[in-house]
Amino acid sequence: MPLDLVYEERRTILRHGVLPVFMEQVRTSDYAGLHQPGGDVLCVLGSLIGAPETEVIRITAFENVAAWESATGVYESSPLVESETLRLLRPVAERPLLVTPDKDRRDYYGYRRFHIDAGDLAELVHDSENGVWPRIELQDARVLGLFAEIGRPSPLEVVLLTGYRSAAHWEATRVWTGQPEDMPDDVWERSQELRERRAEISRTQWVHFMRNIPFGPPPD
Repeated sequence: MPLDLVYEERRTILRHGVLPVFMEQVRTSDYAGLHQPGGDVLCVLGSLIGAPETEVIRITAFENVAAWESATGVYESSPLVESETLRLLRPVAERPLLVTPDKDRRDYYGYRRFHIDAGDLAELVHDSENGVWPRIELQDARVLGLFAEIGRPSPLEVVLLTGYRSAAHWEATRVWTGQPEDMPDDVWERSQELRERRAEISRTQWVHFMRNIPFGPPPD
């Protein structure tokens, strides 16, 4: 559980019409700045629902803030970029793993944002790890990570990344679809209880549905 790492969330607005080029360059590791010195890319996500398709998000792990500052000082921007913003996140739960196995990656992701009082962070983590996540992972979803924004005291923004096989798979994990026939009663009931508690402590929450963009390895 790499709770001592920091994660850069880089939100990029691409120039009109270059998304296919961007995806190919990311796949082949030809995209400028994809692999930053001392950084380990966790994911690259493209917007499908909830944001313009020209918006992409890249999340990269660094050993500490000093390593991140060193990398940003030599960052090379791509000519495909219209604009970029970035912020630092810290992991707050058992996910992300230090190394995410391929079997835990999915083609689509829910990028969910919570605004909560800073004092409720431990409750949100508990409700997620012990209630919501066990249920949806029995339904073949996989949580990639849970993060809190660094430097924002209250309301605190928390980001949850959860992977799905498809849009239909995401919909099948929604509580309004009802309890699956093969879902144990205790898992379902615990999920309902803690999900409701998580909703109660959330000032707001919303989700973007995104697609995973495969990325190539760092150059030798």
